This record gives sequence, structure tokens and C-alpha cells, in this order.
Amino acid sequence: MAYTTQFADEAETVRLHWKNGTIPIALSTSFLKQNPNLKPDSDVISVVQRSLKTWEKVANIEFELVIADEQSVSPSGKSGDGISLITIAQTSENLAIFGSDTEEVSARTRIFYNGKGFITEADIILNPYQQFSTDGSIGYFDLEATLTHEIGHLLGLAHSSVFGATMCAHQGKNGIYNLPNFSSRTLGEDDIAGIRALYGAKNTEDSCCGIISGKLLLANGKAAKKFQVWAEETESGRIMAGVLTNAEGNFRIEGLQGGEYSIYAQALSEGKFSISAEELGKVNVTKGKTFILSQKLSGGAKNFDVQYVGFNGQISELAVPINGGKSYLVYVGGKNLDPNNFKIGFNSPFISLTPNSITRHDYGAELSVISFEIKVDSKTPAGEYSFFVQSKNNETGFIVGGLTVESFVNPWNSYFLLGDE
Repeated sequence: MAYTTQFADEAETVRLHWKNGTIPIALSTSFLKQNPNLKPDSDVISVVQRSLKTWEKVANIEFELVIADEQSVSPSGKSGDGISLITIAQTSENLAIFGSDTEEVSARTRIFYNGKGFITEADIILNPYQQFSTDGSIGYFDLEATLTHEIGHLLGLAHSSVFGATMCAHQGKNGIYNLPNFSSRTLGEDDIAGIRALYGAKNTEDSCCGIISGKLLLANGKAAKKFQVWAEETESGRIMAGVLTNAEGNFRIEGLQGGEYSIYAQALSEGKFSISAEELGKVNVTKGKTFILSQKLSGGAKNFDVQYVGFNGQISELAVPINGGKSYLVYVGGKNLDPNNFKIGFNSPFISLTPNSITRHDYGAELSVISFEIKVDSKTPAGEYSFFVQSKNNETGFIVGGLTVESFVNPWNSYFLLGDE
């Protein structure tokens, strides 16, 4: 479902957003006192300012940050106390937000809004049962990545199914893949398109923004609902934005920079076999214009599924961070994956497969896992990239955004296996 926005109504016609571009935020003093949930010497103020600035610099919004003595979020109901609070205090009100879900969730955001869809208050509660750090310490949630993700919710964004997006639903602790979880500190292009769909781009963005809109039908003429539709920059293969079709098969991708895009669609994987992915065509996006792309899909059902990506022997729903000029051993998990019957492919000219590197692994009867080695060109632009698994019958499944080219170093590369190329 790539970027998605939150709605005020069940029909999903009124999108939640702040009425004015200037948004007041109150940082609770619970962050500034000695707190067992924060690793000592964490520079919280700088982290909060960076997370806010990350969103400010890509969209027509501005935050006003103040320090507040309030500790607890507003209780649930139609209206709050009017203070948009960020807190980590261990109060009964804050603890109740997490209920029994205390182990895997890093934070929650509660939004209050009026009948017109304008957000009137949004509170961010960091999980008081968990610990946070700013230095990548193993076993901690990264404070900056967590806040950047939750601020996206505060602004009106829901979760994205692009694995490498900041708004991806899955936010792991430091130590996944034996790496710090820094990826969500910076926005993916999907996140940027999503926030611009709500608030517009900065006035300095001369080529932004255009729209791709359309309707997808299945081969039998029924609406293609719950399909991922995403746009990749044709030249580089980077994922730039995407959405999920609604019950009528309609989609609308907003916030796109001008340029040529390759458009793809696949049924949202829910752990079962689904319809094969396919390319819908290429589109030239122009600022202020809407391109209509409606199509009947030709793909039939595939007899395999891809759900997970992995690295260093671990499988998850988090993108694998990689660096240009290196090679890495990547895993993919799903159902009915056989190295003898499938190939791995990329839409980006910057990423390639090492020949004869596909290997099967035993992760138990319920999960089929293969690995493969990739080469990443030193000139690869930062951002999220997909790869696909394709059968001999050309049935195709994508891991959308499963690879994310980052500025921070992933030292676990297999470059020495290939030599200095």
C-alpha cells in the first residue's frame, strides 16, 4: 500500500491534515529528566529538532517546538486538551495506550480531529516499557527513527508497505541484521510524495508536483482491490511513490516530481498465493497535470509467494540497508521458492545478481527461503529499490522497497568474494 493517508470517514473521502502549515508541538519534560527508558547522555533536544526538520524541509509545513511540564497524553474521546504532546513518562494514562502490546511497539500516536478532517491535536507516546538510544546500541529502539516515524502519523500519514519507507509499519530495534536501525531517520521518496500530497511541496520545488490516477480491473472484469500500485523512476529504478487501490480498484498517486516513471502493480501479499505482478506502462509526469492510467490486468494466479526479506541469516519485514560499491548476500522468504525454478531480477541498472549465487535454506516447513548475492554500483542513488522473483512461466512477485541504499555503513558486505571490480 505504499504511502497512505489517514481519513476522517469510512468512505475515505476526507483526509486528515492540519488546517494551517504551522504546527505547535510540546516536548514533555519527561525527556529532559533522568529517565530509565533513555540511554544516558542522549541529546534528546537535538534529536527531536532533527526529526521535525526532516519533514519540514520536504513539504509546506513548519513546527513550533516548546518545552512543557505535561506528562500524560489526552484521554481518548472527541477532543483532547489542545496540546500536541510528545512524552515518554511512565504515567497510568500513557501505559494504558499500549495495553498488552508492550514488547514490539516503539510508540503510538493519537490524533484528534474535527468533522472537516482538520487535525486539532496529535499526541506521541513513546513506549514506557521500552528503551531508546541515539547511538545504535543493540536492543534499543533508535530514538530519532522512532520520532521521525511517529511525526509522520502526527501529520496525517498512515503506514506504508514499501519496506524501506520511514512510514513502513515495521520498526525494528537496533540489532536486526546485526546493524543499527537508522534507515527511518531519513525519508524515502514514498514518504516525501505522501506528505506533499497532504501539504504540497516547498515553493523552491519547481518541478513538483504531478499526479497519476486510474482504475485497475482483474482479467474477469472485477475491481482489482487491495493492489499495490507504485511508480519507479525509469532511469534509476528507485521507488518514488505508490498507493493501494480501493474497493472499486481506483488509485491516485500524488506528490510526484516531474519525470518519467515506470508503473507496476501487484496484489497485496497477505501470506497466500495471489495474482502475478505486472508492469502497467511508462508515464511522463508534469507539474500541475494529472495522467490517467486505467487498465485491465492480464496476470493470472501465481503458485508462490514472497513476503519477507533478510540479511545475515535473519528474515523480517524490514528493508536491507546496503551501500554503493559493495556486494551483499540477501535473503527472501515466502512459499514454494525453489532455486531451480526461479530467477531474481531488478528494475534498476545499478543493482545486479551474481551468477549462480541463488541458494536454498532450511527455515522450517512453514517458510521457504532462498538467498542470492547482489552487486551494487558505486554510483547508485540513495533510496529504496525493489527486486522480483520470477518463475519459468514468468509469474512474478516483488519485494517492494526491500533494498535501501543508505549513507550509513553496512559493513557486512561480501565484496572480498568478488574482488575489486
